[in-house]
Amino acid sequence: MGSIFLKEISRLKGVFIFLVVVLAGFFLWFCFKVRYDFGAIHPESVIWYGYNFFDNHPESVMAWVWVILGVGVSLAQFLSERARIKCLLHLPKSSAMLLLEHFYPVFILFGAIWLVFGGWLLVFSSFFYPVVILEQIAINWCYYALCGVLFYIFTNAVVINKNAIFSFALAVVFTVLSFMVLFYLRSFLVIILLAVVGGILCFNSLLSHKQTSLKTPFLGAIYVVLAVVFVFSGVGFYDKSLKEKKENYYIFYSPSLKEFIYQHNLGGHYFAYKSASGKEFKSEKEYKNELAFNYYMDLEQQGKLPVVIDGESFSKERIKNARFSMSYTPADAKPPQIPLYPLFNPDPKVSSIPFSEDMIYFAKNGLEIYHHDGNLDKEFSSFLNDKALNLDVKFPAVAVWGRFTNLKPYDSGIFFKDSKGDVFNITVYDNKLDFKEIPSLKNFEHLHVNESKNSDFLAIAFKDSKIYLMDKKYLLTKLDVGEFNWHTMRLRVAFDAKYLQVRYDDGRVYKAFAFDKDDFKEVDKFQIK
Repeated sequence: MGSIFLKEISRLKGVFIFLVVVLAGFFLWFCFKVRYDFGAIHPESVIWYGYNFFDNHPESVMAWVWVILGVGVSLAQFLSERARIKCLLHLPKSSAMLLLEHFYPVFILFGAIWLVFGGWLLVFSSFFYPVVILEQIAINWCYYALCGVLFYIFTNAVVINKNAIFSFALAVVFTVLSFMVLFYLRSFLVIILLAVVGGILCFNSLLSHKQTSLKTPFLGAIYVVLAVVFVFSGVGFYDKSLKEKKENYYIFYSPSLKEFIYQHNLGGHYFAYKSASGKEFKSEKEYKNELAFNYYMDLEQQGKLPVVIDGESFSKERIKNARFSMSYTPADAKPPQIPLYPLFNPDPKVSSIPFSEDMIYFAKNGLEIYHHDGNLDKEFSSFLNDKALNLDVKFPAVAVWGRFTNLKPYDSGIFFKDSKGDVFNITVYDNKLDFKEIPSLKNFEHLHVNESKNSDFLAIAFKDSKIYLMDKKYLLTKLDVGEFNWHTMRLRVAFDAKYLQVRYDDGRVYKAFAFDKDDFKEVDKFQIK
């Protein structure tokens, strides 16, 4: 091992020095950019918010650093040595040991880069981010490093193989698979599994210079593993980037026709307009004219406002002021990667809500408050945890709900469910804290909050496949619309001047209901596939 190890260290020394210098320059640029961003944006918690809710991870560029390291080192190590591989196989050592002895120095140098530059990244980031985000930065850095190792091993398998056609096929499969795993199938277990598989294929590529290979059943099992990972990562890629999330039908209740009418989205900007009774509208204009509460602006342009329905006159202002809607998709229920949320503190003297200078973290055994300077506010955290203790909150919290943006007319605070199923609400207004239990929401599965001044309702709540509307006093109104699966279905709840309309679908079956907006008695319902 000693001679090959020293030879590889000596041969790759220049390459590694060059890569380390480039990497150091890149890190200096990275540090400058992060410092500039934090200096330009106030409070700094805005950047934390972007990190957690919008995946604005500045360290994500490090993924490309490791990709370049993995591929670059592999090419530098084996591309020029490809013609000498057959000579190496005549050495009095096993093929597997020869391969490992070439890998050892690279893994050691990769480990040194991971340790030195990872330490640099974490120490620098600690001046700007709270520790709960630093933990995620460390995890991401480790993941990117493993991806670099994977790219190195996969590139070796391609470069070493004697068969040019097979090498090309491997290159295509490995490239697609590696990038899918890097960006769409984030799993340490999968990365390690693929690294092992890649190592075996490297060994098989080495054997190709002996005009032999691993046994067919064993290779078949390896290819099955690659195929399974390829399928799962491909599904993740499709769902995230390619899958159309359009609605096939837009269904509304017509106050003039007293039935549901709908727009059928045929694709390619082609639409059909029909009613539940089978009537076909000749044009989009004819269709919209039957939906006075939805397309009142179109009626205004035609000089048809106010509109009279059931002997009652509805002006533009009346229609506009009565409108209120809440939409929900399963993606809305996906929690952020880190249970770190803005804790807004509206100022009654300011019309808009300033962004929160404090972020609340739901730890496994309590609550932690991080001020925008990145430091843990021990006094505020202790105060909150004393309140939680008095309310008999059982941590960890199993769900956290709220509308986590300052672009809203008022703030209803943060709702969370503890491990007993009890739901609590935390609000801060004008520096005054309110921490209370919401008994009406006990054991509810999900709460979709949407603050609005146009309605007395604050949120949509889900429990036992049923839909409820929750008002600002936390009172619940059940909607009799059948079973709703909030994990897989989309929902739209809309109030207009006369009706409450509810529409939901699973992408295949679309259901719509109309209720009287005052007494919630069902007016009509409709279903289409």
